[in-house]
Amino acid sequence: MIRDVSVGDVIADLELATIDGDTLLLSELANGPMVIPLVRYYGCMPCRDYLGQLEIARSQMEALGYTVVGVGGAADYQARALMANGVGFDLLLDPEHHLYDALSVGRFPWWKMLMPGTWRRYLRAARGARQGKITGHPLQSPGLVVLDSDLRIEFVHRGETLGDYPRVESLLEVLAGLAAGGRTEA
Repeated sequence: MIRDVSVGDVIADLELATIDGDTLLLSELANGPMVIPLVRYYGCMPCRDYLGQLEIARSQMEALGYTVVGVGGAADYQARALMANGVGFDLLLDPEHHLYDALSVGRFPWWKMLMPGTWRRYLRAARGARQGKITGHPLQSPGLVVLDSDLRIEFVHRGETLGDYPRVESLLEVLAGLAAGGRTEA
């Protein structure tokens, strides 16, 4: 049985791809601590909405010393379109879901799509984003991880259904606490 990684664990240095097809190691991004949202796929409406919310809060995260880098599946054209239309941080590709696997961000059961909270999140996202083409597994869970420059997990959130991300206001509070020297559990 594979153990879920948790706060304080160091993850393996994994290979990701840029939207131009170049590969890079996660450690090459780690010039300091990073906030990494793991989207279901770049066309996912709640994921697109969340990336937009992170873009709005990006200057606050950067003021705390954090870089934001998004990670999604293999649809480079969707990532490129998001970056051309308002997402100002890099969106990278993880077509084999190595980072998702390393963080135990898997798939959720189909019946969670029927839960009222899932529909509330989906409808709320409709105010800020549009649904794109489904290019990933429809039951892929979203997630978010905060890593330090040594790839040590400072915070991890594993979504349980679509749109299940930490509230940006809560994330900013976590980042402020971490920047002040605290460590937090997800």
